[in-house]
Amino acid sequence: MTDWNKDHEKKIMTKYRFTLTLRVLRVLAACLLLFWVYMMAVNILSDAAHSEKKHAFYSKLALDWKYPNLHDDFGGFTKKEMTPFLTQKISYPITRKVGRDYQAVGEVQLEKRLFNTYSTLNIQRFEPNNESIYRFSLPENPNSGRKLSDNGKQNVWSSLSKIHEGTVAELAFSTKSFMKPEELLEVLKPYDLEVLWMPLYTGELKEFQTGFGSGGDSIELTSIYGFTGAREAGDNYMSESKLALTQEFMDENKAIMLKQMETLLKNESQSYYENFLGLDHLEERYNYLKENGFSVYGAVVTGPVKELLKLKQEEQIRGARLGELDYWNWE
Repeated sequence: MTDWNKDHEKKIMTKYRFTLTLRVLRVLAACLLLFWVYMMAVNILSDAAHSEKKHAFYSKLALDWKYPNLHDDFGGFTKKEMTPFLTQKISYPITRKVGRDYQAVGEVQLEKRLFNTYSTLNIQRFEPNNESIYRFSLPENPNSGRKLSDNGKQNVWSSLSKIHEGTVAELAFSTKSFMKPEELLEVLKPYDLEVLWMPLYTGELKEFQTGFGSGGDSIELTSIYGFTGAREAGDNYMSESKLALTQEFMDENKAIMLKQMETLLKNESQSYYENFLGLDHLEERYNYLKENGFSVYGAVVTGPVKELLKLKQEEQIRGARLGELDYWNWE
């Protein structure tokens, strides 16, 4: 029989610690392997379903409709990450068009969780936008038909007249009446400008209630949709294309926008397009556009400042607001 002593006890304890450590390391290695296999399976299934591409595409669609003159970096790199809790994190850069060039202004950050209620779409800007120029006044009360005024700044034309002619800028304005998009493009045809976005009337305050601000004899809606060049996706969202907002593609732009709205309503839940994408009252707006057609009451345009200044003579234009300026980049 072996005598028990401190040296023997020390050897046994050392062996025990070594065995325990080895077992712990084996368990950790097994857990890491299982986690690696789990994450690989999650990413493979996600890629096979093209879910991240779908979420990115629909977020860009919401960007087109809800945010004037904000563009994704078309063809640019989209970052994506899948967390262990199946949250898809997606981000891509966004730009603003001034003249012919695009200025980087920030990025869109998506977090698509299992539950749409907790999913988020945030726009992170490099610089805070203190006062938005994208404010549009309704030309008339939708219920009574009474003509409304506009509270736009009257010194816009004076400011434009003092800016050097070797400059380009963006300008937003409202119109004195509802117009078809084709009609507004015809009004702007004589001017060397590019039309980027038009606020759409989609039945607000008449077919459904939404937020608005009023001052004096004007009404500004707080949540609006806009009309711009239509965006389409290929099979499984593997490719994208976008049309220009011109007379040539007008019918296609209208048809594609209605088709995209219908697809969202049929294939996605209300919590997806409302809570996640921020597309409020989508069904009511879709029904109104389908039944009544497309009516706009303003535009966002860009071009040389002296060309923008000429818009002062147009009887339909009111409530102009001057946006960003840039050095000459126009042809």
